[in-house]
Amino acid sequence: MRAPLQTRSTSSSDRMLEATLELLEIGGLPSVTVAAVARQAGTSNGSLYHRFGDRGGLLRAAQDRALTAIEEETAAAFARADGEPDDTRALGLLARAALEIFARHRGPMRAFLVEGRGEQAIQARNEHSSHLLATTVTRWLRSRFGASRQDAEAAWRILFALGASQALFDDAQVSPDSLGSDAFADAVARAVGAVVKT
Repeated sequence: MRAPLQTRSTSSSDRMLEATLELLEIGGLPSVTVAAVARQAGTSNGSLYHRFGDRGGLLRAAQDRALTAIEEETAAAFARADGEPDDTRALGLLARAALEIFARHRGPMRAFLVEGRGEQAIQARNEHSSHLLATTVTRWLRSRFGASRQDAEAAWRILFALGASQALFDDAQVSPDSLGSDAFADAVARAVGAVVKT
C-alpha cells in the first residue's frame, strides 16, 4: 500500500531541510545548492523547486527550522533552571545548556548570522529569534535575581557574544590551551552571576 501523498511530501520536505542543515554544517551557505541538497536528500531538483520555490525559499525554511529548534531548546533549558532552587546551580544549568545549544547548532548559526548578513529575509528572522531569546533571558534574570534591566541586558550580550564566537571559531583558534566544557560553563555562570546578582 502506498503512503498518502501528504505524508510522502512532508517526509520529502523534511529530508530536504535536514540535508540543507547538514550541508550548512559541512560547508556553510556556499555548499547549499539545489543539486547538492537534492542529491543529499535523495530527491530531484524539481521536487525541491516545487516545495520551496527556489534556493532562497529553501534557505529560509532551513533557517526557520534551526532557529525554532534553538528557541525551543532554550525555553526547555529555562524551565529546568527555573525548577532548581539554588541560584548558583540554576545559572550553571543555563550556562551548560547555552554552550551545548550553540555547539549543536554551530553550522546554521554561522551560516545565517555571518554568511547570510546581506539577505534581508534571513536578517529579519535572525533578529526576531535574537530578540525572542533576549526577552527570555533578561526576563528570567530580572525575575530570579532582581537584576536591573541594564544588567540583564549586559548579561544577555555576554551570552550572545559567546554563542556568536562559538559559531565562528573552533576552540583551538581561540587559545592554544584547551578548556573543558564543564570548566567553561562554570566560568560563564560565574560571570553572568557577577553581573546580575544584587
